Amino acid sequence: MKAHKQQKKNWKFVLIIVASTILAILLHQLHDDPLMHLKSKPQSILITSGWFAPVAFIALAFTFGVMGCIFLGIQKTFRGTKLWKGGVFGLALSGLWIIGMTEAYVLFPVSLFGEIYTGIADSCGILLMSLLIGKYWADDTLNREKHTCTTFPAIVILPVIYVMVRYFSYAVLQIESSYVTRPLATFLWTAGMGGWIGIMYILVSRGMLHMHPLKHAVVFGGLVFGIIWILFNLFALLFIVAPVLDLVYRSVFDALAVILGAYISSMFHCRYAQ
Repeated sequence: MKAHKQQKKNWKFVLIIVASTILAILLHQLHDDPLMHLKSKPQSILITSGWFAPVAFIALAFTFGVMGCIFLGIQKTFRGTKLWKGGVFGLALSGLWIIGMTEAYVLFPVSLFGEIYTGIADSCGILLMSLLIGKYWADDTLNREKHTCTTFPAIVILPVIYVMVRYFSYAVLQIESSYVTRPLATFLWTAGMGGWIGIMYILVSRGMLHMHPLKHAVVFGGLVFGIIWILFNLFALLFIVAPVLDLVYRSVFDALAVILGAYISSMFHCRYAQ
C-alpha cells in the first residue's frame, strides 16, 4: 500500500514536469529564440539534422525535474505556506532565467526582446512547476523563526564578488564576452545578474542561516545556483556550436563567486546574531 502511494506521488511529479515543459514549449511557438537564426555562429547539429525539437523538450523537462528535486530538498528551510514556498522558489529561478537569457544580446547580434521573451516563456513553466510541486509536496511551516537581518550586507556583497569574479573570467580565463567591444552593456548585464543573485539569496536562503556558514554557502551557491546555472549555460549547445570548456568555466567560476559571497554574507549574519 505504501509503495503504491509513493509510486502515485512519483507519477504526479512526472506529470507536473511534463505539463510545465509543454506550457513553456507552447509559449515558445509564438516567438523563436533568436539564437535559432544566429548567423555569426554555426548552428548546432541538432538544428541542422532536425532533432532540435525532441531533444530540447527532453533537456527542458530534465532541467525542470532537477529544479523540482532541488526545491524538495530545501523547502523545509522556507517559512510560509506550501504555495508561498513554491512561488518564492519559482520567482527566484525565473528572474535568474530571464536575466541569464539577455546575456546572448550582449554577446551576439540578436534581439533583446526575443531573448527576454524566451526567458519569460521558460519562466512560466518554472513558476507552474514550482507552484504545483509546492502545493502537493511542500510543508506548511508558518511557525518557523523569521530571519530579518539578511538583506544587508548580502545584497551588496554577492553582486560585488560576482562582478569581480566575472571580470576575472573575462580577462584571464577569456570566456566568450564583449567586455572590450561592448563594455557598458557587459558591465550592466554583469552587475544586473549579480544584483539578482543577491535577491535570490534573500528569497531562497533566509531559512538556511542556522547552518554552518560554509555548508550554507555550498547549498545556496553550489546546489541552488550552481547546478541550475550549469544546466542553463549548456542549453547553448542546443542552438550553436560552442566550446564546452568555455561554458563549464563560465558556470563553475560563477558558482564559486556565489559560494564565496554567500559564505561571507553568512559570516556577517553570524556576527550580527551574536
